[in-house]
Amino acid sequence: MKLFSVRALSALAVTTMLAAAPVFAHAADTPAPVSKGGEQAEAGAKTAILSNTDLSGYVGSVNPIEVGGLLNFCTEGNYVPDYDDAFKVLQAYNKKTNAVPDGQEGNMYYARGTAGQLQVNGQTYSIATSSVSVRQKTCQAVLARAKAAL
Repeated sequence: MKLFSVRALSALAVTTMLAAAPVFAHAADTPAPVSKGGEQAEAGAKTAILSNTDLSGYVGSVNPIEVGGLLNFCTEGNYVPDYDDAFKVLQAYNKKTNAVPDGQEGNMYYARGTAGQLQVNGQTYSIATSSVSVRQKTCQAVLARAKAAL
């Protein structure tokens, strides 16, 4: 009986994953709406701008903690020239800015950056859905800003 229940659970898990696959595929194509404060936007509210416009020039004006989140995004996605170097900078930068404090729920700026989004003048831009060349150029600017702050 125990063998039957394990197989039944495994079959149920596979069936559930297959049934949800079209939903996951659609979700990957649709960016999550983001409002001015970073919360999920209400219907009809502003969403992140999807663009292949060069966003590297905006990096200098984003919140320093958001830079830490962006560097996390860039490092995880391997959009930086040297992962090991960028990861060391990320650790040092987060420690210096206290971007990820111990024992706290987190910081919305850091979360936004980690999602590959940056906010400039109340407008949210998405590098996560931009072309790879835009991501790489923006990530190089993020890494340079973080290094300059150390």
